[in-house]
Amino acid sequence: MIDWNQLWRQARAEKTWQGKTKKDWNERAAGFAKRHVDSDYVREFIDRLSLDSGMTVLDVGAGPGSLAIPVAKQVKSVSAVDFAPQMLVILHKRALEEGLSNITTIEGSWEDDWQALGIVPHDLVIASRSMGVDDLRGALEKLQAFARQRVIIGDRVGSGPFDPALFDAVGREFKPGPDYIYTVNILYQMGIHAHVDFIDLSPGRTYETRREAIDSCRWMLDDLTPEEDLKLQSHLEGRVRQNIDGRWTLMNEVCPKWAIISWSKPDKPEKALTPHEGV
Repeated sequence: MIDWNQLWRQARAEKTWQGKTKKDWNERAAGFAKRHVDSDYVREFIDRLSLDSGMTVLDVGAGPGSLAIPVAKQVKSVSAVDFAPQMLVILHKRALEEGLSNITTIEGSWEDDWQALGIVPHDLVIASRSMGVDDLRGALEKLQAFARQRVIIGDRVGSGPFDPALFDAVGREFKPGPDYIYTVNILYQMGIHAHVDFIDLSPGRTYETRREAIDSCRWMLDDLTPEEDLKLQSHLEGRVRQNIDGRWTLMNEVCPKWAIISWSKPDKPEKALTPHEGV
């Protein structure tokens, strides 16, 4: 039987983009929060949650609260976990501004002992665009263990938020690494038959300034040389356009697509498969 978790590790080792560190996400926190407030992705993800006022929600990889803030307005409580403290600082500030007192922020990572962090099982566990881990099966088992009723994941499809044309423009190879299909197959081997839906986003994203638009592309390309940066700016000339309202829209050559993977906790879990069973 195929060991999908090992294949996941191998595919991650071959990807040509670098994973972001805690320092990277701390530095990106303010801009990230600004761009993802009330985004199409956030609205569509929340539409799939079936929230109710008595529900407790665990948001893993909560960032600056893009989901935690609007979700908290519809449920009993939200526990927001992230490994970047600056993200949680912004989340806490936004919660105060919104008059929300039902969000608990927890600094922690996938690798931490969640029980030691004081995390308890919640009715609903969500992990939106935060599954960039080396041990995917271990992460999925954690989500399963801390959910009372349901788990919902937002996972990358293909290149996800990355634009292959940008890598090509500066002369770099692009290998996106593994996507949602590994998650689905690992869940199957865990005895979980997940439901999969998709969110197709608009090919354009709007920014307040031209510099913000270009910086969002630089973020994808680590350690740009001056020559590469000039190539990038030249490539973007035809893709960054100013709108009537003065803001700037960056048109993607590939529309970002995300998989929404969800499952309910059964009364009696199915028998999980080991790498030596099945077909």
